[in-house]
Amino acid sequence: MLKGKYKNYTDLYIYIFKNSHPELKNLEDEDFIGVWEEDGVGVLFFHKPKDDLIQELSKKYNLELELKDKVPYDKWNENRFPKPLEIGNLKIAPIWCEGKWDLVFDPSVVFGEGGHPTTVMMLELSWEFYKNFCKPDRVLDIGCGSGILTLFWAKLGSNLVSIDINPLCIKVTKHNLALNGLLNKAEVIEGNIKKLLPLKADLVLGNLYKGLLLDLFGLPSFWTSPYYLLSGFSVAMERELKEALKPRSAEIILRKEMNNWVCWLLKNKEIKGD
Repeated sequence: MLKGKYKNYTDLYIYIFKNSHPELKNLEDEDFIGVWEEDGVGVLFFHKPKDDLIQELSKKYNLELELKDKVPYDKWNENRFPKPLEIGNLKIAPIWCEGKWDLVFDPSVVFGEGGHPTTVMMLELSWEFYKNFCKPDRVLDIGCGSGILTLFWAKLGSNLVSIDINPLCIKVTKHNLALNGLLNKAEVIEGNIKKLLPLKADLVLGNLYKGLLLDLFGLPSFWTSPYYLLSGFSVAMERELKEALKPRSAEIILRKEMNNWVCWLLKNKEIKGD
């Protein structure tokens, strides 16, 4: 995340360890952006090279460095540099953009910078849902990433439970909520969604990879809400996901496609909703 003297990102200095340590997330260094921890791997991000510090950390915490790299920030996230966007009547922008915005956010180095087709479709269908279906009191955001969907729904007045397995996503989402004075609108939880279910909501958001969606579709504890807005899969993956839906009482009531990516709005016919 941006802090101190840093007002934007230029180059990312990345150190990838084969293992990790809980204390890495508490690292105090003015050039430290954050640590990405997932599947036992630790990835540290800095604004400047930190070879000496990495050596110290490796010895202190018995870490094994696998790879180091330098990546320009505008090449990070598949060359998608965060830009302002307008969804419905809300104008959203990265925090370094000058101007008057309804929401600002620090995209950091996690997913959800606002430019990926799945994120755009999730935001656009969120607005369509808000305008044409109902105004949900409680929204569940699974895999919140930067928190951009959480911010959007919190600004619209919903209360959220936002979940991610990556602790950096949790920090970034909380930070972005605080930037917009919306911390009181969301409970942000680090954890495995499959272990946290069931969680009741009026609307469930999930911009997730196909494998996790298939796992969730097979869990009765997932199907406790009336509406589900889902993306993260391509046209080629739709058939398998539709097959997995067949045993459930969920129907696709809206479908959006962009650059070969797909977004669905599902209605759970077993649960009453507005």
